Amino acid sequence: MELTRLACPAECRGDRARRAHHDRLLAVETDPDAVVELFETAVTWAELEYPAESTIPPAQWVEFAEKHRWQDPDRALRIFLLAADIARRGARTPVQPHARAVGDGVCPTLVPAPRHLRLAE
Repeated sequence: MELTRLACPAECRGDRARRAHHDRLLAVETDPDAVVELFETAVTWAELEYPAESTIPPAQWVEFAEKHRWQDPDRALRIFLLAADIARRGARTPVQPHARAVGDGVCPTLVPAPRHLRLAE
């Protein structure tokens, strides 16, 4: 774990509850499985309940990347930026088609033709 200590700022050392998740996030630079886990977490963040006391949330991933030392800082930052963006997009509530008002400009207003009009024969 000496490499972990070298890569971390002082505030990481006191956060024992999140240590396992912290170490998995640090592994994204060297372990392809850790990258896959990060993206799986990002994709499912809005759907599943991750324990706040033991998980670093996506809103802190970019800050996490910026505060730690990496072999390739630009690549690490790109990984975390992309994962955080995926998690943020998943948190959005999609607009349901029935939630739109009729005639709001998205599609033409569909109203029945007046009854007094007749088609020419």
